[in-house]
Amino acid sequence: MGRLLLVVAVLPVFALLLAAVVAVRMRYGPAAPGGSGPRRAVERTAPVLYAGTVAAVALLAAALTGLDPHELGLWPEQPIAADVAWTLGATVLGAVVAGTAGYVGELALSQRAVNRATLPAAVAVSGEVPGEAVGMRAAGAWARSPRALLALGLVTAAAEEVLFRGYLLEGLRDAVPLWAALVLQAVLFGVHHASFGLRAVPAKTVHGLVWGGLAVAAGSLLPALTAHLVFQLLACRRMARHGGPDTSEGGSGDDGAHGPAAVRRPPVAG
Repeated sequence: MGRLLLVVAVLPVFALLLAAVVAVRMRYGPAAPGGSGPRRAVERTAPVLYAGTVAAVALLAAALTGLDPHELGLWPEQPIAADVAWTLGATVLGAVVAGTAGYVGELALSQRAVNRATLPAAVAVSGEVPGEAVGMRAAGAWARSPRALLALGLVTAAAEEVLFRGYLLEGLRDAVPLWAALVLQAVLFGVHHASFGLRAVPAKTVHGLVWGGLAVAAGSLLPALTAHLVFQLLACRRMARHGGPDTSEGGSGDDGAHGPAAVRRPPVAG
């Protein structure tokens, strides 16, 4: 259970990061219209700290296994025979579908939440959404930097897969039944994203179950990593395209109807 304790111990770190962002928001009030000021600076820093912390913990977890690819679930233990190769290939293709389906499902839920909300006209100008999760604001602060947003997303995806579907799932399989290991790692993965709002927890838990199932079926982390990367690419692409009035690098701009108020709730990139 040492692996479980390591992953659980990471959660307070993200809680502290979230508390720092909340403190700045309360101290300085709304972000400056031009996207500057102490509050926006902290919001832009939070995702970097988030990605860096996950990556550091994933590297620590890998080091604790002696960088053993089997202990991390990176590769099948048995030799890659023809049947194993076919299974791995099929699950990777399934992972592309799973990542895309997860994105479409979260997007539908996000749009439904936006449609239900009654937002004042000022929101379209200020970008302030009442009750918006701090994690969503922090991620959205990078929407005008598409390459940086994508880099953060890909680093986070790879680190989370090594940590949850690799290190944690493989360790739990030796301690509890397989179904319990799948459920436990998925629930922790969902809770890990609580800073993005309550709706993110069940959505990410479902992702964790599906991606964990793909990893188990293939005997490799590759399908889960593929699904997560596909999801991140699609989510980051949407955020970058609809992130603000700057239409450079494919941005669509803020038209008042599909600007900040409508896209502050994209599928959670994480």
